Amino acid sequence: MFLATGEAKARNEAGCPEGELHSLLVFSRQPDGTSTDEKAARRGAAFAGWRRLVFQRSAKLPKRPDEPNVSAAYDDALVLGCSVIADRRALTPRPRKRDRRAKKEQA
Repeated sequence: MFLATGEAKARNEAGCPEGELHSLLVFSRQPDGTSTDEKAARRGAAFAGWRRLVFQRSAKLPKRPDEPNVSAAYDDALVLGCSVIADRRALTPRPRKRDRRAKKEQA
């Protein structure tokens, strides 16, 4: 499991608006006895709709988590290879359309 931040792509599994930065838990299936594989987690998160990932921490989970949403993501990662939980609260707000237009006009 990895703790990361990532920017939402236009289509992401969490339904977050494009461009917003969110905290993420990235679950990545790995063979027993191997170290955490950031590269595999990065590929899985990209497939789930996240870019510009910054990984802060990683840890192997010794057992299936008890919390229902986290255990569901854990199970998905075992089946699919990777799963991502995104915090619904954005770390940075998405630029408003008016702000984006103003930047284009200034350029």
